[in-house]
Amino acid sequence: MVSWSTIQTLLVLFGPILYTRGKAFYQSTKSRGPPQPLPKASRRLLNVLFVTALIALASTFEYFTPENIFTLTDSRLLQTPTDVLFNRVSHIRELTPSDEILRRRLSSKEGRLLYATYGPGPLSECAWCKVDDPNTFFFYALPIMALPHLLHIAVIGIVTSSFFSRHGVIWRTQATIAGVALFLAEIYMVGISTSAHTLNTIAKTQQETKWTQWSLFLYRGVAMAALDGILGYFVFLSGTGRWTLGLEGVRIEERLETLTKSIEIVASRLHADNLLRQTILRNKTLRERMVDHWTNEENVAREIMEDDEVQQSRINFVTNRSNLDKLEEEAGKKSEGVVDRISAWRGFPAGKAS
Repeated sequence: MVSWSTIQTLLVLFGPILYTRGKAFYQSTKSRGPPQPLPKASRRLLNVLFVTALIALASTFEYFTPENIFTLTDSRLLQTPTDVLFNRVSHIRELTPSDEILRRRLSSKEGRLLYATYGPGPLSECAWCKVDDPNTFFFYALPIMALPHLLHIAVIGIVTSSFFSRHGVIWRTQATIAGVALFLAEIYMVGISTSAHTLNTIAKTQQETKWTQWSLFLYRGVAMAALDGILGYFVFLSGTGRWTLGLEGVRIEERLETLTKSIEIVASRLHADNLLRQTILRNKTLRERMVDHWTNEENVAREIMEDDEVQQSRINFVTNRSNLDKLEEEAGKKSEGVVDRISAWRGFPAGKAS
C-alpha cells in the first residue's frame, strides 16, 4: 500500500503542475461561441475508434480467453493433486497432448504458480522454457503480450495521422505514449511485480488465488477501450472548436492551404489569359478583330462624353459640388455661433468653451 506521506510528497511535487494543466484544460474546453459542426474526417476517426473500442471490450469475454482448468474443475491451485486435477478434466472433455505436457509442468509448485501468471500457453507450448527459470516463460510470452498492443498503437498512429484527420494529429504523441504505457504496465504486472506470486503461495482457496493471466485480458481490453474513448472525446472537442489548445498549428496550416489554393487559381487564370492573349496576337484575323473592338470602344466612349446631356450633367455636378461646399461652410459658421452663445451663457469667453 502507498503511505499517506508518499501521497503528500507527490501532491507537493506534482500538485502545482496538475493544477495549472487542469485550469488550462478547463479554460480551453469552454465553448467559445457556437460549436462548429464536426468535420467528416473527424467523424470517420471517431467511427474507427468506436469499432476498436468495441473489439477491445469483446476481447475480455470468456470465449476469447484461454481455458483455466483450475476454475473449470473448481480445483485449488496448490492443494489439488495433479492426478485428481486432470481426472476431473477428463470427465469434462478429452485430454489432449498439450494436457500431458501441462501435467508434467504442473507437478511442481513453481509450475503451478507460473500457470497462474502466464496461463496454459507458455507452459504447454514452450519447449526450451524451464520451470526453475521463470524468466524463460516471460521471454516466450513477451511477443504474445506485445502483439495486441502493437496493433492498438498502429491503429492509433493511423487515425491520428494528418492523412486521416487534422484534429487527431495534435493528440498523436499523447495517444502513442499512453498506448506504450499500457504495454509497460502489463510487463510490470507479469514480469516484475511479485505481489500476485507471493499471494498465490499462501492462497488456500480458489477465491484467494490471483489469476494474473486471465486478469490481464480484462484489464487490457478495458484500458484500450478507455484510451480509445478518451482519444475520441478529445478529438470531438478539437473538431467542434471546444478545445483550442494546440490548434494554432492546424489553423495556420489550414490558412496556408487556403491561400495556396487561391494563389493556384489566380495563377491558372493568369496563365489562361496569357495564352489567350498570345493566341490573339499571333493570329492575324483575331488581332484585327481585337484592334477593331478597342477602336470601336474608344469611339463610343468619345461620343458619350461629347453628348449634350452628358456635358450638362457634368456641369450640374460641378455646380452642385460648389453649392455643397458653401452649405458646409455656412453650417460650420452657424454651429460656431451656437457654441459661442452657449459659452457666453455659462460665463466662458467666446471660442473657449470646455
